[in-house]
Amino acid sequence: MKAYKLIAICVISLFFGACNDGLDEDVALDVTVNTNENVSFDGHIITVKKGTPVNFNIAGDPDFLTFFSGEEGYKYRERQTIDPSQIKSSSLTITLYYEYGTTDMVDSRIYISDEFTGLYKDDFVADSLLVEQYENDGIWQSMIPNEELGYAFPTKTSTPQTYTFDMTQYLNKRVTIAIRYKGVKNTAVQPRLYFTQMHLTNELNNGSSLKFGASSFGLTPVNMKNRCNLSDQATMTTDREYGTVSGGTSGIWNLQNIGTETFYLHSSAAGNPLKYSWLVSDPLTINSCEPDQGTKVKDITQSLDSYTYTYDKVGIYNATFLARNANIDHSSTTTYNFVVNVVE
Repeated sequence: MKAYKLIAICVISLFFGACNDGLDEDVALDVTVNTNENVSFDGHIITVKKGTPVNFNIAGDPDFLTFFSGEEGYKYRERQTIDPSQIKSSSLTITLYYEYGTTDMVDSRIYISDEFTGLYKDDFVADSLLVEQYENDGIWQSMIPNEELGYAFPTKTSTPQTYTFDMTQYLNKRVTIAIRYKGVKNTAVQPRLYFTQMHLTNELNNGSSLKFGASSFGLTPVNMKNRCNLSDQATMTTDREYGTVSGGTSGIWNLQNIGTETFYLHSSAAGNPLKYSWLVSDPLTINSCEPDQGTKVKDITQSLDSYTYTYDKVGIYNATFLARNANIDHSSTTTYNFVVNVVE
């Protein structure tokens, strides 16, 4: 009986040992290239005629496999910023106008700062004091003086005004953009402040460009009069400190269409209480970029022994296959690299 128990224990130990070995197995990957009259391969460098498919043979059966072609935006690198030396120009473009009322009813400012530490977003008292303290201390730098904002139009057919700012001085810095709307008189309509464009553009030396719209700025309202229970803001019943609206609530920001760079703070009728609100971005890295993307070749649900890719432009590319095995207890990655010389 003891012998049977010992055998059973050994079998169970072998079984679980085999399972653990499988779970802890490091990823394996080997890649070769099919050659023909338009594709040659010396073990590292692939020379291929433009427009000719390159067929990769894949061995090792990794759980996940991603291909980076080496083309712009698809290089294997974990970058989040672009070296300033690669940027030809950097600019912020803002298009806006006042609508309804007269501009002497409000005192608006558009600010920038590379010292602002960012909003807490969960402590309204601290945030409201912070934006005002930076203003009182002169840390906010005015981008558009109020006298230049001092125009008003009676209808929506107004011609918006566009401003373009050179941002090269802020490369490798984190800057915050803030808009302050403050009513100073209510003998006439406090006008709507309407934006139809706001984006950052980096022109690169290689002729490409990167554009980041307002929807990526993390713009957050700081509704300074949220505790005043103003009658023309009664319809805003939730998140009164940092919230926005989808309609036309007086003195509250509407960011519903910010994906198209269109947003506004709604006007207030003559005689209604003075409005006061900020709209503050997250700290922005001007020379930021999206991480390069790879192409998914396979995942754990698939079995794959080949992959085909076609280069359509002449050039030299560093191509990479990234393989990964992963489970709850273990993760392993490896890469396989090629130089691809694309010729006419």
